[in-house]
Amino acid sequence: MGRQRLQTLLTRALLCSALLSLPGSAWARKRPPRHVVPEPTDPGPTLPPVFDPLMPTNVTVTATKTAVLACVVHNLGSNTVSWIRHRDLHILSVGTVTYTTDNRFEAIPEEGAGNWMLRLRFASPRDSGQYDCQISSRPPLYRTVHLTVVEPQAKILRAPEMHVGVGSPINLTCVVPYAPEPPDYLHWYHKDKMVWEDEDRVRIRTQLGRRSISQLLVKNANAQDSGVYTCQPAYSREHSITVHVLTGEYPAPMQGGSSVTFAGRRYWAWLTSALVATAVSTHLLSYFYM
Repeated sequence: MGRQRLQTLLTRALLCSALLSLPGSAWARKRPPRHVVPEPTDPGPTLPPVFDPLMPTNVTVTATKTAVLACVVHNLGSNTVSWIRHRDLHILSVGTVTYTTDNRFEAIPEEGAGNWMLRLRFASPRDSGQYDCQISSRPPLYRTVHLTVVEPQAKILRAPEMHVGVGSPINLTCVVPYAPEPPDYLHWYHKDKMVWEDEDRVRIRTQLGRRSISQLLVKNANAQDSGVYTCQPAYSREHSITVHVLTGEYPAPMQGGSSVTFAGRRYWAWLTSALVATAVSTHLLSYFYM
């Protein structure tokens, strides 16, 4: 009896195994193929390159300093970025390579940030103009950066000459009306020697900014204080004035002949004018240095 039951169970197991192995059977196992090949798909649309609109298109620097022109490009892909000087269509750089014999220009890209910068060292006013950042797409895309290189100009008031009487103060004022950035310094020179403050006779007051002003005061002027005074700000064109300290003695051309009377009158007219101007300056200076 036990053997017959065992044969029945074995027969049923073989029958179930045969049914599961039949293709198309409801009991057949659905096994994925060993090698799955994905179906081909169409590539999605590629975004076109575009310039970052937040980058400045106007750059102003002081002469002899460094200018940096920025050009940020998004979605550059396989395209390249070039810099072209507009006035002569000279290619300055392509990608990371600089294409000019003027070694003041240098391509300094930050590829990770997409910023294809062009650096210009020791800029001069002649470098002012338009510079095009170009993407080599079809059609090419351009973005123009306007560079302005300013050479500030110092100006001494009452130049080119000033006459003061001996014992009177010499009051000189130098103004730099505009500079893209404050100068690092502003120095005064007398006969090519730098003027320094002292506690007795010489005082200098300077205010540096985009508009700079400096005042030089020399008290009790004497003959040694005559000569050329120069105002020299950093990165700016200097300016000079000639100061004459009138001692009361006739210059050599005034000696002798009938010309002495006329020359003497003209000399004393200068002296009188200088004394009047000095009196006014002294009053103003007393108020300024109170």
